[in-house]
Amino acid sequence: MGFAGFALNARDHHHAGIVQMSDASKIAVVKPQLVESQSARLEKVVNEHLGPKLASLHQKWLVPAFPFEADAEIINEFARLVVQPDGTAAEQFFLRKRDEGMSMAALFETLLTPAARRLGDCWYEDECDFVDVTLGVMRLRALLETCVRVSGAPAAPGRNALLISAPKERHFFGLEVVSAFLASSGWDTTLSLGQSAAAYARIAESQWFSVLGVTVADEAHLDGAARAIEAVRRRSANPSISVIVGGWALRGRPDLAARIGGDAMAEDGPGALLLANRFFFDQAAAA
Repeated sequence: MGFAGFALNARDHHHAGIVQMSDASKIAVVKPQLVESQSARLEKVVNEHLGPKLASLHQKWLVPAFPFEADAEIINEFARLVVQPDGTAAEQFFLRKRDEGMSMAALFETLLTPAARRLGDCWYEDECDFVDVTLGVMRLRALLETCVRVSGAPAAPGRNALLISAPKERHFFGLEVVSAFLASSGWDTTLSLGQSAAAYARIAESQWFSVLGVTVADEAHLDGAARAIEAVRRRSANPSISVIVGGWALRGRPDLAARIGGDAMAEDGPGALLLANRFFFDQAAAA
């Protein structure tokens, strides 16, 4: 939804809201809160996919209500374990948290993603080297794949999402988390990283996608992201494709998200899933 998630490359973790871009003059970040459902249809799909801890619809907003709070001590310990020569301890730590009752969403949002950020911080602060970071991210990806394999739901017809990074972008793990989050909830995801706008457009032209997800971690890549979105919209097999944007470069900046052509902005996996489901049903209703 770096969309580590949409905006999951942020260095400080808090559960983010969702921003709708249809009226740029009224854009505001909506923080998590429990709200009454005003759409039985959307309430049903939210409850089916994310359980009772999610509120559904408030006016035009889908608001995640997960009380996610990352524990710095746990994150530091997990990040230390994933760079050890033997990855067994990291795997056991992760599985223990799962067995203690952490949901898949919580594991994504409060363990895997923050640990990836912590590895990046360690590299910037010269606390570890590139080899350590590469090894750690590889192990995080393996655990991510394990989550999807164990808890993944069969893809639902029509729920196809193309997830891309801005051209030349090099921060991918967050987008992989969002891809796994969607896949585990019945979405068929196509992940394409670091390609050109033309390459992304060819993919969108060759297959029907309900949703395009774009992450931008570096502000230097905003213009490239805008070109990619424009190219995909122009050539997409789905002329009504909806665009969800996110990434560290957009965090707290809905004006930038609107400028590059997004329909909505999500700052984490749950937010991206809620928006994807909403856009899917909006398109189905309009068909």
